[in-house]
Amino acid sequence: MTEKKSVNLKKTVLTLIQGKKYKQLKEVLSTMQPVDIAALFSELPEKSQPPVFRLLPKDVAAETFVEMDSDLQHHLIQSFSDTELQEVISELYIDDAADLVEEMPANVV
Repeated sequence: MTEKKSVNLKKTVLTLIQGKKYKQLKEVLSTMQPVDIAALFSELPEKSQPPVFRLLPKDVAAETFVEMDSDLQHHLIQSFSDTELQEVISELYIDDAADLVEEMPANVV
């Protein structure tokens, strides 16, 4: 994704979040690749990350999660219910799930 497109997309997403237009936000996210969604998440306000992540379909959420840096992953994990965490992990490839569990803090595992 070009930098200009990335900046415009970030502005669009932030506007939709502020306006609580989650249906439109879900549509915008559905046009993006997981790697681009992960990059976008690193630029979102922390409080917006968990609710926006929950808008993603399970398979896309899992692929996006793998593309995120570990700090962002840990932030999201702490906001997940046990069920949400299980759903994300169940969608991961086994080696990605193993890596994730290995990196998790002891109080999460």
